[in-house]
Amino acid sequence: MLPCVVSVASRPKVTIKIMNEEKSHWIEYLDNKVALLSAFSGQSPGLNRMLLAQVILGQTGDFRVSLNFPKLPEHSPTRWIANGNDSVQLRLSFHDVTRLSIEGGAHEGNLDVVASFGPHGHFLISSQLFNVDLTYGHVKADLYPFNSSVFEEPRDWYHR
Repeated sequence: MLPCVVSVASRPKVTIKIMNEEKSHWIEYLDNKVALLSAFSGQSPGLNRMLLAQVILGQTGDFRVSLNFPKLPEHSPTRWIANGNDSVQLRLSFHDVTRLSIEGGAHEGNLDVVASFGPHGHFLISSQLFNVDLTYGHVKADLYPFNSSVFEEPRDWYHR
């Protein structure tokens, strides 16, 4: 395993970073892209207005992030709507992380963020208060549809 460097700064950022890449093709960066493309009928929903729900730094150099879509993206499976779901959580699992920078913070959850993928295993989460910048070897995504009027969000990865 390659060493992972983590830097944390408490000062909030005021700029939002976005990589120059086609936001509509972020699914192409995933190791399990076929499953995600299938879920959204071959379309990639934008990651430009997400709610940051959870960040986990694992003991083995892995990094996980949960991002909630504010509403179900276009082209979502009809069974999600039929089951009463009005949102979906995107859980990204990054492995073989070689560089990680976390800046800023927020006192409450569900921070509005922009997420973007770039070439060579580069990923960003950005807002005016919080930024994550990392380089990874592998990334997998899972989707968890939920009804926001019944549950605030799906069950956490980290079980207390």
